[in-house]
Amino acid sequence: MSMRGWFVTSTGTSVGKTLVSRCLLHGLRARGVRVAGLKPIETGCAPSPQDALALAEASGRMTLAHSPRWYRAELPAAPYAVELESGFPPPRIAELVTEIDFIAKSHDAVLVEGAGGLLVPLDRARTMADFAHALGLPMLLVAENRLGVLSHVLTAAEAAEHRGLSISALILNQPVAADPDDASVRTNRVILAERLGVPVLSHPHLANEQPNTLSAAADASGLLSLALASLGRT
Repeated sequence: MSMRGWFVTSTGTSVGKTLVSRCLLHGLRARGVRVAGLKPIETGCAPSPQDALALAEASGRMTLAHSPRWYRAELPAAPYAVELESGFPPPRIAELVTEIDFIAKSHDAVLVEGAGGLLVPLDRARTMADFAHALGLPMLLVAENRLGVLSHVLTAAEAAEHRGLSISALILNQPVAADPDDASVRTNRVILAERLGVPVLSHPHLANEQPNTLSAAADASGLLSLALASLGRT
């Protein structure tokens, strides 16, 4: 694969993948980078793929959310669970990768967001990690900066390493204002930086989600400069 970009994964569901992705998309576009934000696999679509639409909007191209090759399911569950419950066929990794590669050819970079965490089952044998491996993109790992995140992140990182997947950075997201009495919020970044050997970035709590605020968050966290450097831009 010759595409450039990132695969965004997380320690679990609802920890801020889409928010962090939108911030990076807005930041890159503000710097003149043609970037496509994609959510090829999304469940809980009742009926619309809300995360995919949010990424497409941040990319400035709403059609990115609606490729007929994308996997969409109404049941809010892992694709394999959807298959067991309804008989709906699981995602076809090869088709997804072909479509993403086609989109990548007309962009400077793609940002591909996974669904849930790295080991979400896609079918009886494969997980989201197999999809990430097929894409061959470096990963951005998103986690919520709170008590308990240390084990979650280290487990995800070990699973990635075991599968030959590369993590470019860990982003500790702050979805709510930090509790000043929570020592974990202050120490998580230090501990994880010591153990992971990759940049550990603090993503700020956002009072609003206006495009300029999102772009500024990607800049303030250091994620934007990391992404630009990987693309050979300053």
